[in-house]
Amino acid sequence: MPRLKAYLARSGYRSALKDMKDGELALAKEIYIEALDLAEPLAVVNDYERRELGDISLPGKLEGCASYSAMLFSLGAGLDLAAEAYFGRDEPLRALLLDSWGSEAVECLAENVDERLRAARGRGTTRFAPGYGGFSVRHNAEWLKLAVGEDKPERPVSVDSQTGIIIPRKSIICMIGWDTIED
Repeated sequence: MPRLKAYLARSGYRSALKDMKDGELALAKEIYIEALDLAEPLAVVNDYERRELGDISLPGKLEGCASYSAMLFSLGAGLDLAAEAYFGRDEPLRALLLDSWGSEAVECLAENVDERLRAARGRGTTRFAPGYGGFSVRHNAEWLKLAVGEDKPERPVSVDSQTGIIIPRKSIICMIGWDTIED
């Protein structure tokens, strides 16, 4: 799970923890504990040989690999619902803190799995997700099928086909390429 300082930095607190105003650190810790109770971490990894991907869209950074790990990371819907409830009760600081914790936590989850995969498989490309490097976020829909598995009609997350936005929001769909093919 995320370090307190990292989650607060994502929230906009750039100073040292000791410099926070009265009550801010206590609130941040309260939200941290609440988030731990709300989060339902999920990590799914499916491996594919290049030929199994067919005509799936790949960014330039992932082309030329012999195999791929397609991944899904999610913290579940609880964080989204709680943040929306805080906004509805006019408690935007609580909503912001919860949202920031979720962003930091889902990235920590992805980094942890990334490290484990690299320890087991060796060197690969950087972990890449739609929405970066000019590669449209709309590719999330087709990548979700790879990450979860084509044969699994029930998926723990959904993707808006028009926008590419993943629901629940604290979710990541990404890939790592392995074994560069030599020309």
